[in-house]
Amino acid sequence: MFKNNAAHAAYFANLMTGHQEISARLTISIGGWGEEDNLAKRKWVFIEARPIAGSYEMMVREPEEPLYNGKQILGKALARPEALASPLMQEFFAVADYIAFNHPAVRSYLLGEQVSSKGRETAVN
Repeated sequence: MFKNNAAHAAYFANLMTGHQEISARLTISIGGWGEEDNLAKRKWVFIEARPIAGSYEMMVREPEEPLYNGKQILGKALARPEALASPLMQEFFAVADYIAFNHPAVRSYLLGEQVSSKGRETAVN
């Protein structure tokens, strides 16, 4: 994800296919990406998105849960209470909203449709 024409956030989206309840689990890392490339500035949270009528509900979960726990490249993991008190929390939710509404595979899955990546932009350098 970009902010002011520079990389600002990175994320992993896991679709919980094969489960009764539909949910996307988002590992979102903000800060220190792009030109500044400063690992010390990065913070990350784990957010679960579930569909509700016409939208999604989001819940911050504990950082021990995702597959990416312990990946130093993501920066400092924020535990749920720490994340909810963080001044970055609105930004984390904004990124999560963007993913849920705009990433074709996540959006199609949360809408209960066949997972599709049609329309997904790729960035290869």
